[in-house]
Amino acid sequence: MTNEQMKSGRYLRWHKARRRISWILARLAEGRTVQIATQTRAVRYTAKHAAMFKATKSGAFVRRGKAWDCIDHTNLTAA
Repeated sequence: MTNEQMKSGRYLRWHKARRRISWILARLAEGRTVQIATQTRAVRYTAKHAAMFKATKSGAFVRRGKAWDCIDHTNLTAA
């Protein structure tokens, strides 16, 4: 496969997810609290929740029970 045949932005979502998760994990490692907020709900995570995050080719996810919630288009703040 040549460069011309590759789709532009093929791994862009995965790249953004890895950067988002690494930002979250860095803040948690500093001992800070990370808040993930949507239009209707906000959840705070501390260092003990670090294992609940993952990045895949489909996006950034956080564990909710046995399911995974996508956090690609949420608001992140660290306190």
